[in-house]
Amino acid sequence: MLHEIIKYPGKTEVSLECFILDSGLMLGQFSKRPAVVILPGGGYVYLSPREAEPVAAAYLAKGIDAFILRYSLGWDARGLQPMKELEWALEIIRAKSDGWGIDPGKLFTVGFSAGGHLALFNGLFGEIRPDGMILGYPALRLEGKSAGLFSLLLTGTADAEDERLVDLTRNVTKASPPLFLFTTAEDSLTYAPSLELAMSYAKAGLLCELHVFQKGPHGYSLADEAAADGSSQVLDNSVRKWLDLSVRWIFSVSGPLEFADKSTSRMGEELRKLGLSFESVPANA
Repeated sequence: MLHEIIKYPGKTEVSLECFILDSGLMLGQFSKRPAVVILPGGGYVYLSPREAEPVAAAYLAKGIDAFILRYSLGWDARGLQPMKELEWALEIIRAKSDGWGIDPGKLFTVGFSAGGHLALFNGLFGEIRPDGMILGYPALRLEGKSAGLFSLLLTGTADAEDERLVDLTRNVTKASPPLFLFTTAEDSLTYAPSLELAMSYAKAGLLCELHVFQKGPHGYSLADEAAADGSSQVLDNSVRKWLDLSVRWIFSVSGPLEFADKSTSRMGEELRKLGLSFESVPANA
């Protein structure tokens, strides 16, 4: 596996962490793999570690290359800086896709909470967009102090007049990328807005898959032990199914896996290089 950290120009705290599988490995008959860019949440003031490396490892285990964007936070986020950094990340991955064994037309963003807000903002308004978005309990419609905080951090003013920032459910167009969306009915922050976003997609005639699990708090990440961070409150056997569902969705958007069912062993080929074969080895060897 290739592991590399690429720094954003002029901002050492902003980086794209790359987890890329051996380029010799094929996913089914795909010579080039899909990839995901993971955007942890944290209200634009911190990045949740539970929504970073554990999620990357989970997608890698499914044969999908993973990237973690650690974007600008706090006052450094002003001027919509995280949005610029996400476009930078997408551009880098597509530019390097051939050498990394990635299909540049199968690049997806995966955003949680505020990271979901960032992913959807990019999908709706960005000049460089992904081929699909996976949003987990995303911050879609902000009210009161939450709206003022996001506006203050991203624009420098707390007036929250920019509807693009405080209510992303109303900005869907026919150019919006395909969407996979999940939350829980117990998450009062994201339940109703998620339904509204799905309805906006439906009205626009766009691809959207929505999963609302019954129980689960805000911020459960994978809902398994790998991302629990010592809290049993986020463990849920039903909610954790979102990962497998999202992988299935990725291939429903990018094309189904096909398998040739040929042997992957290279032993015969390597023996021939040595001038040997199984038949040439003495029986008593």
